[in-house]
Amino acid sequence: MAATAPVKLAWGFGGSAMQMEGAWNQGGKSPSVFDNAYIDHQTRPTYGTPFMSADHYHRMKEDLGYLGQLGATAYRFSVAWTRILPNCTGTPNPEGIKLYSDMIDEVKRQGAEPYLTMFHWDLPQSCQDQFNGWQSDRIIEVFADYANILFDNFGDRVNYWLTLNEPRANCDFCMYRPKFPPFTTTSDTVYYQCIHNSFLAHATVVRNARARSDGANWKISIPNVVDWIDPDPGAAAKEYYESTLMQIEWFFDPCFRGDYGPNIKRLLPLPEFTPAQQELMKNSCDYIGINIYNSMTNNLPADPTTTDHHYWWFQPGEVAPYTAQEAGKPSAYWPHPRPEGVRALPKMLYERYEKEVVITELGYHVPRSVEATFEQAVNDDLRVKYWEMNAPNVIALITEDNVPLTAVLAWCLIDNYEFESYEFRWGHIAVDYWDPATGKVNNDKGSLKRAIKKSAIYMRDFFGNHTVSPFNNPRDTVQPANTAIVTTALASQVKVHSSNHPKVAELVALEMVSGGAEKWDYGLFVAVVAVLGGV
Repeated sequence: MAATAPVKLAWGFGGSAMQMEGAWNQGGKSPSVFDNAYIDHQTRPTYGTPFMSADHYHRMKEDLGYLGQLGATAYRFSVAWTRILPNCTGTPNPEGIKLYSDMIDEVKRQGAEPYLTMFHWDLPQSCQDQFNGWQSDRIIEVFADYANILFDNFGDRVNYWLTLNEPRANCDFCMYRPKFPPFTTTSDTVYYQCIHNSFLAHATVVRNARARSDGANWKISIPNVVDWIDPDPGAAAKEYYESTLMQIEWFFDPCFRGDYGPNIKRLLPLPEFTPAQQELMKNSCDYIGINIYNSMTNNLPADPTTTDHHYWWFQPGEVAPYTAQEAGKPSAYWPHPRPEGVRALPKMLYERYEKEVVITELGYHVPRSVEATFEQAVNDDLRVKYWEMNAPNVIALITEDNVPLTAVLAWCLIDNYEFESYEFRWGHIAVDYWDPATGKVNNDKGSLKRAIKKSAIYMRDFFGNHTVSPFNNPRDTVQPANTAIVTTALASQVKVHSSNHPKVAELVALEMVSGGAEKWDYGLFVAVVAVLGGV
């Protein structure tokens, strides 16, 4: 794209507690519905369990250190309800409070604005046992009480809040078409009620927050996922997922207009909001939070990052991540990462609601057929192509479309647990999940070593050159405790042999962290060694 003055935009990454943390029974944490489902793994065979995940619980500073190393200025994370209230309600767990308090401090120390998600599908099993979780309207006040604890403990440092990640997906994949725990097989009616309860829980949280004296600077939203479909049949659509308009009327209209839109209400027998609930819902989102993955445009190829269809078709014997579609068909690959929707969808939402926009998730999992080793995961050329197409559209939203976009959050920071598997790698930091005994992934037996992917370097350079953060979070210097991690992760990129020249490797790595990576090559390394008198 043509050189322009940097735009005011925060950029960074996201992640969620259950997908990253592991330590499922440590720190006072109780089982989530996912933990409970897989305790007897033979009963529920999967491609992995959440018990270890990426071990972020024990590697938090290492992982968050990548924010500073890459120059990211925003970070979205979720809190595990099970760590805060192990019994669903009651007295908060001090170990859980301390964990996330330390995390928030570290995010800000790395120069990033924290975006806190209250719930990302890991419902406490205790809530499910007591009242059937999201199926029951009791969840509304229970969730609001949990949110108040988060406000009490973190509201002095967090301004951007997200209540429930994608009620549509949570209620669909965990209940209606139960692919994930708690595997509740339900009717259409209960599916619609789950989403309805989610919206009312969100609005109740917002009402409570606005009544507090300490929340003047808080901004709260509910992140929803919507597909961009062009041309859009709109009101003529036979299924809601065939129309962007229908999805927006269902998943966005309630928190801005107080009710579901007229077309989706004609299509589906949705629950009704009472007049009082409509007032509660209306304008309960301070900003638009949009998760963007699918763009289906004029029947163009689903994945434009490559012309080799081998990469984006599922091969015989593979299972599509969310739909058991016929192998060998382009439609079997999810997501459809075309670039058009990244610009068109936020623009459409802004024109409809006239509110600040945050792209709360934007990402691409490289087809697993080209990420069969850790080295392939690090050299993620297809994800680089994805960002080459999409990153300029993010900037154009501001410079050409005049959309008040304040942050874009890539999904996700590190390769993590994708609810039943480790095979679908969304991260920009590679994590080694390969079992050395079998050479296969998904056995919770990998080394969990980390390495910065090519896509993260691309993002660092692109957004570093084209943006300036709207937030005031001065970045501290890299912690000494992270030096070895930085050296290990970056030394190979400049051919520094850290085992033979540890001090020089440390100096070079720290220079790279400060933004000078492009200056270093092997010849310069040799020169540095000579200046320092060799090793």
